[in-house]
Amino acid sequence: MKNAHERFGELVYIRRSEKTRTHIRVHLSAWIGEESKAHLVSVVAGDTEIGALSVAFASHDPFTIIDPDGNERIVSLGESPTCFRGAVKIPGRRRPLKHLVGLSQEMTGESQDRLLLIRNESAFVWSSLALHFGIPALPAWAEWFLSELNSRKKLQPLTGFGYTAVAVKANRQELLTMVEKGLRKKQLAFPSDNGSVHWPGLEQKQQTNYRSPAPRAAEQVPRSYT
Repeated sequence: MKNAHERFGELVYIRRSEKTRTHIRVHLSAWIGEESKAHLVSVVAGDTEIGALSVAFASHDPFTIIDPDGNERIVSLGESPTCFRGAVKIPGRRRPLKHLVGLSQEMTGESQDRLLLIRNESAFVWSSLALHFGIPALPAWAEWFLSELNSRKKLQPLTGFGYTAVAVKANRQELLTMVEKGLRKKQLAFPSDNGSVHWPGLEQKQQTNYRSPAPRAAEQVPRSYT
């Protein structure tokens, strides 16, 4: 893709000890975060750099994020992040580049009062909430719920680039209360006939296969639902 490199930022990791000094600068394809916390980091580099960054992420070491506009921020993924590693084949290059995605605990769905999502479209937000919290839901309710969440100030845009990420500050009981309100005011309605509910497909492009030491977390992030 022409000028695709202009959409990349950089990740800089520096660590000094009495005997060694580590200085790594790699291409950053996307990141999501808030203040000094990173929730998602996606980098492309060689084997050595990816290996060193995997250790740095696991040790919750700080690193510097530089977005495509040159804005800098020092962040970390926090304790016990989940990492996925894959390979990106490039035409004309003998060896593939390595791709590393690091996710914070909260990004993998560990919190019961807040859900972090990589997209802010109403259908994606609503289907994610319905699946994560296990609440009754219909696709047609998506726009009403997004409007309701906005009016209650439950949606918080997250910093970063590469995704239109958002945090939904709500728990299962709050969402069930919203369903009850919508049904009572006849702003929501169940189908007149019994049967299965069809959720329209949500696009998810998968470029590579990734491996992770934590299969349970791998099933939870980032995802689409049908």
